[in-house]
Amino acid sequence: RVRPFDIVRTDFVHALAARLHGQVDVLIFNPPYVPSPPDEMGTDRIEAAWAGGERGREVIDRLLPLVGALLSPSGAFYLLLEAANEPAEIATRLGELGLDACEVGAKRARNERLSVWRITHALPASGASISTF
Repeated sequence: RVRPFDIVRTDFVHALAARLHGQVDVLIFNPPYVPSPPDEMGTDRIEAAWAGGERGREVIDRLLPLVGALLSPSGAFYLLLEAANEPAEIATRLGELGLDACEVGAKRARNERLSVWRITHALPASGASISTF
């Protein structure tokens, strides 16, 4: 038996942000990461599936500021990146947002150098305590 459900079409999580705030335990994102001209983005053509704009980062950079608010205290965000996306720069930006990022896997796929990054809330400085609810 199929139960009724709602279909939500939204830009990332904006329509669900209040409901998801601090509730996401695992978030997996395979973004459109290929550097591409802006006219390939946001269309209904197949290129939109991989077109990431300048440095392949336009979609990625829009999601990064939302991640910390979405993740539960022990939540993890897994992000697929390509070398052209400048993963070290993304990790630095995430650090500025209070998140830790570490590469957990890498693979070469034809002409792409792919990596998966695990992003979590930064641990408090030593001596501080972690409160749980």
